[in-house]
Amino acid sequence: MTLNHLYDAYLGELYGISFFTTFVEQYSDHSHNNKLQALLDIEIITTKKLKAALLPLGIECLDYNVDMAQKGISDANKWLHLPWPTLIDTMVTWVAPYQQRYQQQADNAQQHHALFTLVADHENTIYDFLLAEQAGSPESIQILMQFINKNS
Repeated sequence: MTLNHLYDAYLGELYGISFFTTFVEQYSDHSHNNKLQALLDIEIITTKKLKAALLPLGIECLDYNVDMAQKGISDANKWLHLPWPTLIDTMVTWVAPYQQRYQQQADNAQQHHALFTLVADHENTIYDFLLAEQAGSPESIQILMQFINKNS
């Protein structure tokens, strides 16, 4: 595991910020805004923690990346029209490989284990939330709030 993996995760967080900001601002079903805002908050918290840890290691982490922002907005725009259950189903499939990759990186990390664990925890939280939403759990937002409360 290298610092490049962590920097890639950082870029992924910048992507997620643009993606979820677009949803918070433009998704038609406002009844889910609290969940979308919590997802955005998780991306922001993880970005700040990664940046704070990577900067002393000599990894420059800009607050904005044009490519990641454009990709996040573009991808969000493809899904903004989806009704909530379809959006959740789509996101479960989309997040699953990232959840697996980040968990594997955390499990195998020889160095910077806490950072790899943060990235895995963040992705596991999002994935667990999506699965809870898919199952119709009224407690799904609590999954997001636990991460936010633990890490903010």
